[in-house]
Amino acid sequence: EKYDIFHAQDIFTANILGRFNANYNKPLFFTPHGMFTFNRLEFNLMEKGSIEETYYKELERKAIEFASQLIILSDSFRDSLTELGAKHEKMTTVITGINYREKYYKKKLGPQEKLVITCVARLGPRKGHNYLLSALSHIRQYTNNVEVLIVGDGEMRETLEKQVHSLDLPMVNFLGSRDDVPYILSKTDIFVLPTINDSLPIAIIEAMHSGTAIISTNCGGIPELVKHGKTGIIVEPEDTEELAQALRFFIVNKQARDKASTNAFNFAKTHLTTDGMIRKIESIYNKF
Repeated sequence: EKYDIFHAQDIFTANILGRFNANYNKPLFFTPHGMFTFNRLEFNLMEKGSIEETYYKELERKAIEFASQLIILSDSFRDSLTELGAKHEKMTTVITGINYREKYYKKKLGPQEKLVITCVARLGPRKGHNYLLSALSHIRQYTNNVEVLIVGDGEMRETLEKQVHSLDLPMVNFLGSRDDVPYILSKTDIFVLPTINDSLPIAIIEAMHSGTAIISTNCGGIPELVKHGKTGIIVEPEDTEELAQALRFFIVNKQARDKASTNAFNFAKTHLTTDGMIRKIESIYNKF
């Protein structure tokens, strides 16, 4: 009873607060950070038609039912939430913003020794690192002066290291988990996230704030961040050839790379800040 508003960030909290709220009758907001059941079905972590699927879909439906308003991370959530019973008028998109320290903005330095390509992501199957490595092997003649940094750790690391060895990609370095990602991004020329399933990756938002040219996939809310041909290049997930072409284009075309970097930085500063996100959420709170 001490609070004016409840705001849940997952289906479990939304259900618990929804039960409590039967007594308090306060505005209750729900922000899903991924589609719990649909994602697990897609990656065979849940059996189609199982009791488990029925149970978690019902939790998602109840979370939607309890919510006064859904505050969603990107428009890509709308179709899935509608399928679960959400009404369009009860959904408001507020793209995530972050605080990014000015000291990590890319400085106009002299030419670096090597062109740096960075991928920041957990080394899991849905992040698509294997497609990035295959793409690099297709453009070997353009990578003589390229360094590729794989930042992150996970269950796929050994498999990916073996792939690097079998494809003979000496330019690829595995850095493991790091706490200096902004510094690494400040030295990066091209940021690549070849994910095959995602919502709204914070790594892309960080890369945009750093002023880096982006290559990513047509997944979730990514095309709402990376405007194809303007702030970066969007390719289809799991398409090695298309990814290789995008990499080659940015490697050899410095003018296009610099333009995408500048556009990404300007978009992030205008649309992807914590202050901007808070102002939008506060305005929604105030309506209720």
